[in-house]
Amino acid sequence: MHNNNILYEPLPIGRIGVRKDTDEVVVASDFSCFAHMLEEYICFGAVEIVMPKSAPEVSTFEQMPSLLRKRIRIVDDDNETEAVRRLLFDLRKEFSVKTNEENQHLNFPKDTPGELVRSIVNVHLDVKKIALGFNKKIQIEIDPQKSIYNFKYLREKSSNGQVRVILAQLESLLRLYGDVSFNAPCPPKEMPPREIITVFDRLINDPNYIEYSESIFKLSSPKKRKQALLKLRELERVVRSKSFYSTGWNHLAKVIKVWTGVPVPESSAIASIIEGSSLPSLVNFQNARFSAIETWKKSNLTEEPIRRDGNPVANGEIVWIPPLESSMDVYPPSDHTFSLGKAGELAESLRKIADYLEGEEEDNKA
Repeated sequence: MHNNNILYEPLPIGRIGVRKDTDEVVVASDFSCFAHMLEEYICFGAVEIVMPKSAPEVSTFEQMPSLLRKRIRIVDDDNETEAVRRLLFDLRKEFSVKTNEENQHLNFPKDTPGELVRSIVNVHLDVKKIALGFNKKIQIEIDPQKSIYNFKYLREKSSNGQVRVILAQLESLLRLYGDVSFNAPCPPKEMPPREIITVFDRLINDPNYIEYSESIFKLSSPKKRKQALLKLRELERVVRSKSFYSTGWNHLAKVIKVWTGVPVPESSAIASIIEGSSLPSLVNFQNARFSAIETWKKSNLTEEPIRRDGNPVANGEIVWIPPLESSMDVYPPSDHTFSLGKAGELAESLRKIADYLEGEEEDNKA
């Protein structure tokens, strides 16, 4: 039997602050919200959170809560990284894109159109996730429609026949997926992060949850899907009834994208990035991100933004604007953008910080 595992995705939040010594306005990405994503991983029956060795968060692994740390599996992604680099070499060459050898970031010529940059970056990210999903047998987060759009867009932009063939083969793979819906147990929204981690740890040792996880994994197989859906209906109620975990559990309708049963096309592009043979399931965590952000806003994690490596952004040298209740938003990882809020709210918040810093300066002079 195979349990359901999920590929880790970072959750950056856009933050604005003011330097205390210069009044300079600064912008930063805050990654302190990750713990709030655990409830969604529970909904999808995760037994392990898989983190690639190349992820910056690996550097903070030892500082994570012990209950969470033992549920994270770090995998070597060197083979997948190298396979994607080889597969998309001609694409990068055609558009003069260079790869940073240290962190694998893509560097573009200054005059490269924004949409071309986004499409090339997202294709590299998605192809690597597909490779990890195949080879490590894990669920991955990909929006197939956006990925298909990127493949088609780059095929239209490319004049290299081999590049167009590779992109078409990858596009054909994503067209094999269709939606499957099921009810999932969901922990209470008011549960604090540390308690969610504890519940996650206890669930993973529960036979019913393990069976629930195995059933979700089976959804990716057309031959096993009908029986797995029947089993999920039974197990979802059982998991929610576990009163010793918590009270107030609910159920939510979840959608997972799985293989429709059409044969995987014979493709040199696909064969070059995979070692396994099972198509990974595709999940969408966007609703989870919205929920996590709302919970995060009410926590003390908002006072000092955290970088991806787990260290504070500025160690108290900056006064940060609190999360804006009505206009702050968060986008999926493939978007590479985040919302800082609406102009009026930001302006009012900056005025308050300016008044605060001015008051501190006057107090120091006195």
